[in-house]
Amino acid sequence: MAATLILVRHGQTDWNVNARYMGWIDEGLNPEGQRQAERLARRLERWPISAIYSSPLARALRTAQIVAGPHSLPVQTMPELGEMRIGDWEGMLAVEIAARYPELWRTWRASPGDFRMPSGESLGEVAERAAAAFDRIMDSAEGTMALAVTHDVVVRLLVARCLG
Repeated sequence: MAATLILVRHGQTDWNVNARYMGWIDEGLNPEGQRQAERLARRLERWPISAIYSSPLARALRTAQIVAGPHSLPVQTMPELGEMRIGDWEGMLAVEIAARYPELWRTWRASPGDFRMPSGESLGEVAERAAAAFDRIMDSAEGTMALAVTHDVVVRLLVARCLG
């Protein structure tokens, strides 16, 4: 019997609002992100979720904890669900990256699949670790519904994988 996995991106942070590249910087939710997680928890409180997984980063983990509350479930952290490691670009705005790393920025924008972040990861590396987490979750959730709280890039890569 097939499993169902609900993929959730963490709630809003101040750096999301300011469009800063976060990567593995461990920023928590802002008040709006907290409200978003609480609204999601209320919306999903009657869903038959049997397991909740999360990236270990504070913004995702707090979102998962809030959603887990009505289900009385523990949150299982998985480093493989963490955001893309963007190395030297962490904390920067796009305009700052473009000015400081113009050639790398053009390559990233034109061909992200072939690009490795300076002191960070490539999309392929993120996809590989996210797929491993996905497979483990799906194997353990057979016949049930699970939820995973993660990050923008990981959600996009997992959806692309599912769509082939």
